[in-house]
Amino acid sequence: MNVKNFLQLPITKAFTVVAGRNGLHKPVHNVEILDFEFSPDIQTVRETVFTPNSVVLSSLLFAKQEPEYLLNAVKNLIQLDASALAYKPVIYKDLPEEVLALADEHHFPILRFGGDEFFEKIILETMAFAKTQDYTFFLATIMGRLINEELSDEQIKSFLQQMNKTFEKYVFVANVQMNQMVNTQWMENFFNLEPLLKSGIICTFKKSMFILMTHPSQQLQFEKLLNEWLTMYDIATENLFIGYSNVHLTEVELHLAVREAYFSRIMAEIYTISTYHYKNLASDCLLIELHRKDAHFAMDYVNNYLGPLLENKVDPDLMNTAITFVIKKGNIKEVAVAHFCHPNTIRYRMTKIRQLIAPLENDYVFYERLSTAVKLYLLHSKVEE
Repeated sequence: MNVKNFLQLPITKAFTVVAGRNGLHKPVHNVEILDFEFSPDIQTVRETVFTPNSVVLSSLLFAKQEPEYLLNAVKNLIQLDASALAYKPVIYKDLPEEVLALADEHHFPILRFGGDEFFEKIILETMAFAKTQDYTFFLATIMGRLINEELSDEQIKSFLQQMNKTFEKYVFVANVQMNQMVNTQWMENFFNLEPLLKSGIICTFKKSMFILMTHPSQQLQFEKLLNEWLTMYDIATENLFIGYSNVHLTEVELHLAVREAYFSRIMAEIYTISTYHYKNLASDCLLIELHRKDAHFAMDYVNNYLGPLLENKVDPDLMNTAITFVIKKGNIKEVAVAHFCHPNTIRYRMTKIRQLIAPLENDYVFYERLSTAVKLYLLHSKVEE
């Protein structure tokens, strides 16, 4: 959590930044209250009176008759590595210019309350948000490990226990990604589905959403159920890419379900298909496993074979044409439509591509190798995103 996140809480949305706007990235680990700690009338002040990375709340009562005390207070907060000062405008609506200038110079955010917000409620909401963020980060980390690592049964059981949920025998997983041309607020809508999950979780991973549902029966029609929920909550699906896993045993095959859904969604993006099931990936499963287990080796193959296209800055259309040619399974007419040109233009480009990368290969070998290299290239690009 940082100061910018702090300002997005429901209780702080009316706050305004009066100084130190360039410091909104500072982390927030705590929220504390300043009463009279920096008043000269108090003889002994602990150096650690405020912990680092804290947002300090104050009504500035200690400087009621002495505005010069404010400058000293801000100096001390900066020295103590506080993240920000948020003050209630009951004594001072506006702070002295020298205080604001000091805060700007040190990129120390000073925030003004928007109304009569209670200190205690601000602290409670901040801590609740931080706890939620910690759990969100934990789940995203678990998803990453399930996708990328070879895990033992004991590790999977440990993950399930740490999630602190009730899970049934079989697990069904969907991974969802919104078309990147659309705004990034779409994820919030999916958390509305969480109360419908009797046993499962919804979490984010990078720019996608995971929906894990467990059930006593492997006959559950998960895709149909999910579509009904999306309709119920009026979540538009036309800009979504969804990948579905096979059904798996929760306690020993959770990693397979998560992995299958994730890569199915990536292949859905590559093929620009709204939904893709892992069971329909065919030989693409081999490319996925090759890249997952040895991405360096896979990309060496891509660079060696497609190098002349990737390095060709004179005619970048060649690489784009090769990609579309593979995605359209070699259908020249469909490739031409996608590139808004005549089929003969595509034939000319494909001849040029072949001359650059495989002049001695026959048609079958050329398409097979081109298809493999292009899919690995796209797969790597999506994973890196």
